[in-house]
Formats: sequence, C-alpha cells, structure tokens
Amino acid sequence: MRERFSIRLVVLVALLTACTAVPDTAPAPTSTATSTTLAQTTTTATVPMEIQDCGAPPVTFSTLCETIELLEQWHVDRPVDYSSLAGLLVEAVSSYETEDTEEPGRTFFCAIPDDAFSPLCEVLAERVRTEQLPVGAAMESAVTSMIDLGLDPFTWYIPPELSGGFRADGVVGGVGILLDATDAAGSKCTRVAEVCPLRIVFVLEDNPGEAAGLMAGDVITTVDGEGVDGLGLVEVATLIGGDETGEVTLGIERGGNQLEFVIARAELDYPTTSVDLPINGVGYLRIPDFSIEVPFLVDIAVDALLEASPGTIVIDLRDNPGGLIDAVVSVASQFITDGVVLNYESPEGEDSYGVHGGAPATGARLVVLVNGGTASAAEVLAGALRDQRGAVIIGQPTFGKNALQIPFDLRNGGQFHVAVARWTTPAGFSVGEGGLIPDRIVDFPIDATTEELTRFAIENS
Repeated sequence: MRERFSIRLVVLVALLTACTAVPDTAPAPTSTATSTTLAQTTTTATVPMEIQDCGAPPVTFSTLCETIELLEQWHVDRPVDYSSLAGLLVEAVSSYETEDTEEPGRTFFCAIPDDAFSPLCEVLAERVRTEQLPVGAAMESAVTSMIDLGLDPFTWYIPPELSGGFRADGVVGGVGILLDATDAAGSKCTRVAEVCPLRIVFVLEDNPGEAAGLMAGDVITTVDGEGVDGLGLVEVATLIGGDETGEVTLGIERGGNQLEFVIARAELDYPTTSVDLPINGVGYLRIPDFSIEVPFLVDIAVDALLEASPGTIVIDLRDNPGGLIDAVVSVASQFITDGVVLNYESPEGEDSYGVHGGAPATGARLVVLVNGGTASAAEVLAGALRDQRGAVIIGQPTFGKNALQIPFDLRNGGQFHVAVARWTTPAGFSVGEGGLIPDRIVDFPIDATTEELTRFAIENS
C-alpha cells in the first residue's frame, strides 16, 4: 500500500506542475554503440563518424536523447518500441528536404539511446557526406515526426520556436481552435489523411479564429497554401499557431465548398467562469476550462447559487478543453460528498482520485451540457457527476481524451507532453473511443441567451 501511494503521489505532483524540467542529473539511457568510419566518395578523404550513447550528447541530438529518456520513465505504454521509433526517424531523415547546407566538422558525432537507432546515424552520415545536410534542423524535424506518428495521440513534442502555438489543453494558440483527426469509425488518427480529415472541433468565442469566420465542423485542407495530408496533428497545429503573431491562411472545406480564411493571430482571451439564475429555481454555471484559478471561481459561484436554493443547476461544459486534474477534482468536490472522481491506470498499476469532502451543492438536481469540444478534465467532471450524482448529460458525444499528461520543459526550449496514464469514470467507462455519450443527444439552439439555453436544457433532461 505504501508503494502504491508513493506512485500516486508522484503522478499527482507532476500533473499539478505546469512545466517540469528534466534535471541535468537525470540518468541517461545506456548504450553499447561503438565507433565507426564512413568513407567519402573520393579516395583521398574520409569523414570519421563516432556513435556514442546519450551520456553527454551533442546539442543536435539532445532532444532525441531527452524525449526517449522521458518516454522510458513516464510513458503510459512503456517500454517503448525502439525499433519502430528508429524506423520513423530514418524515414523522416531520408525524406527531409532543405536547400540549406552545413559544412561538416572533422568528425561526425551521432548520439543515440540504444543500438536500435544505429541506422539513423548511417543515414545522417551519408547525407552529411553527400549533401552537407544541416543535422540540427533535420533531427528537429525527425523527432517531431517520430513522436507525432509513433506514439499515442496525446503525447506531443512542441519545438521551441512553436511552443506558443499549441497549449497544454490542445487549443491552438494565436487562433483559438481545437482540432481533431478521426476516421469513419471514430478512432483518433496520428496522421492527417483523406480517411482521417482534420476538423475544427470548436472555435473559441471572441478570439481570432471566430473573428475570421472559422466554424466548428470545418475541415482544414491547407495551411499557407500547403496541404496537410500526411502531417501529424500537432505539427499542423503548431504551423497554424506559429508564435502567436502575424497571419496564417487556412484552406477550409465546408459543406462541399472550398473556402480560404486569413487569420490575424493574437494572444488568446479565454472566457471566465460565470453564474446566473435565469429561471426561478434553476441555476446556470458556465465552466470554460480547468485552469488553476477555476476552483476558486466555482467556489464563489456555487455559494452565490446556493443563496437562492435552486432545485436544479445546469453546468455548461461545452467547448471546455480541460486543464489541471487537481482543478477538476476540487470542482467535483463541490457536488459530490464522497467517493471517486476518476480511476486511472499506468504501468505501475491502478489508482484513483477521490473528492476532498465538503460538497455544499449536494441537494440540487444536476444537468450537464456537453459537445464535441468537451475534452479531458471536462469529460472527467461530466462522467463523475453522472456516475456519483445521477446528473443528466445532454448534448453531443464529447472529444474523447482519456489520457493524463505531464508537460516537461526540454533543454532546447521546447516542450514534451507525455501521456502517463489512462483514466476512466468512477463506473469504469473509458472515453477513449467515441467520447462520453450523453443521456440525451440533442443539438443546442444557436445564439441562444442564457435563459433560452437553460430552458432548453430543462426541457430536454
């Protein structure tokens, strides 16, 4: 029991840390790689190549070494398949295109975490010898591709120059949209394709995407004139978000028509938690995300609602992309007296998060509003309220993010978000395939006032 508790505590502390840097003293993966020499095309010169482990890697290989180390320590599906990841790296380096060149040094140093990655060194060395390939840029592109295409949909690498373009909750920075790529069966895809189109799940209100005319359901076909088929979801998202400045042009398919939108990127302005009593005896609580301040705001909102003793509280979680697990547990504790908020499973075993106690709002009937933009921590709350409080969920199936993540800062300035566990609702339901299914599947009225929306919720619950 002590060991299980310590594992849970490590995960909890890590999940509550906005960005956890990899310590310089972290143990490096071992390797039995050896040194070799590649001959140039001429008979008078050689380019020595030295293959080394990740103990003290050259800067061009530090991201590969760090990400593999973190995957081995934290990833939900560890141990990772080195052969598969190495194959993706080789494929990415082989197909990498650039007009830039870089004068090779006297010796080409290649640092790898395991012998399985040796073919990567061979391909790099050949392109350095024949094309003067810039190794740093090629490796940055290759690592992005490896993580995008070789792991689960919720393990992300964000390069340093694009770290502002993709938020921890999955919303594209600078534009304010949530993206998803799924096939006809509803399974999430790691690569955009004709059978896995890239759709906008929701558009954040009062932000650049909405101002430009983007809509939920739009299919993105191009970014700045370049097609997105074959790219990873995070790669496209970071291209769209950029550094949250300048403009980006998106090609959109909508209702069989091809459209083009120019979006002026800007820092996102998130809506805040709001509360209302639009109908006598019915309270309305809007929770737009689960950032660090939300439990405090919900606490104030619930106190205000309870002064009116509402018989029903409508909790609006539409287009809520999620956030901190601690925040959602605190919010759930406002409505659930005792028990589990979510279960989770990692390679260390199974465990759960329980409510904190208190639960002032246990008397009111609960109606929860969800849609395709209800993701992650928002799905946790909806599932917990249904399982533990008998809440009625209405709307559309939710996003389906069943992973708990830890974000890590990398030494190159980028970020690595690692899926460390998979969660289920208190009753054991996983949202991983198809999302959380509402009790009543309905389309919400467009541009409804809070009163109109609340009446609609009551009538359909």
